[in-house]
Amino acid sequence: MAISILTNDQHRAVAVDTRARPEYGDMVNRAIALSAEFNELHREFPLLLRKTNEEPGFVAHAILGFEKDENLFVEGDRWTSTCIPATLARGPFSLGYIRGEDGSAKPAELKVMIDDQHPRLRPDGQPVFLPLGGESPYLEGIKRVLQIVDAGLRVDKVLYRELVAMELLEQVNIQITVFAELRYDFGGYHTINQQKLAALNGEQLLRLHRLGLLGPVYFLISSLGNFQKLINLKIARLQAA
Repeated sequence: MAISILTNDQHRAVAVDTRARPEYGDMVNRAIALSAEFNELHREFPLLLRKTNEEPGFVAHAILGFEKDENLFVEGDRWTSTCIPATLARGPFSLGYIRGEDGSAKPAELKVMIDDQHPRLRPDGQPVFLPLGGESPYLEGIKRVLQIVDAGLRVDKVLYRELVAMELLEQVNIQITVFAELRYDFGGYHTINQQKLAALNGEQLLRLHRLGLLGPVYFLISSLGNFQKLINLKIARLQAA
């Protein structure tokens, strides 16, 4: 891995392969989901929370399949979903806070970074810059994805801190039956305890509202209905095999 600041001069000829491929890490059965994208992801993927030993204590997963290396939202080399979790969609790009070399006290500047050794960098891919030097539509889309990542990392800390403080999380063991002889268990995950959510007082609800967290809370709940979509995709995949 060789990370550098993305610049027109240095990366004028860079292109990115946007196909969904195993070697790019797209064939996974779950992806980290950020709260800033719950409003889109909850329409297509089940969202569950996994406890971690790092701040903010929990991480959300968008469930993409039932088995290891199974992504039911990829057919051939393309995604069939209308959205892709930002942690996968960002490809070789990331954000970095860069301080000037003049020793000034100016705050660090946010820059788009690129992994110059990423396997997605291929000459037949999507160009990052236009022939005359402007940003390509692909790069404009990547910048929006990176904004989601940046906002999500900040909001996640607040969201999970409040969910824990209000005791709104419960551990769940979700059992999925595709066929009588084909079942899957999702253990060790957490989701919103709807009874405790309904029992919150006005002050607690107002706090969640003012912090912009009510939306993500309800998106987590509504996303669980997408397990039926996963079951349907799994059945279609098995029938086509």
